[in-house]
Amino acid sequence: MPEPTTERTGMEEVTCSFCSGTGTDPFGIMSWISKCCICGGTGRVLVRTPHVRCAHCKGTGAIKTLTCTVCMGTGFVPLPSKPTVVCPECHGSGDDQSASAMACLKCRGRGFVIKE
Repeated sequence: MPEPTTERTGMEEVTCSFCSGTGTDPFGIMSWISKCCICGGTGRVLVRTPHVRCAHCKGTGAIKTLTCTVCMGTGFVPLPSKPTVVCPECHGSGDDQSASAMACLKCRGRGFVIKE
């Protein structure tokens, strides 16, 4: 089960996972000096609290060289206020079992579902 942050409400500023806080495009696709498309060059992003690392991209913000569609590149997903359990479909990986670049449809790539 994911470990939540200590803060319970609001937003928190964290280091951009996509560019590792450098503020530049980590893949150098446009140019090695291009700004990061997630943080806009600041190296920091705002995420909702409480949050956990994105299971689908493993907190990197990227799947191969593309922005993770589960966390939108931040590397974090919000943790719901209701109790959660590990996703029975992907077993917490956040990946579709037939194609690892695709997010699990049951948990939408988060690795957990709301406990029933």
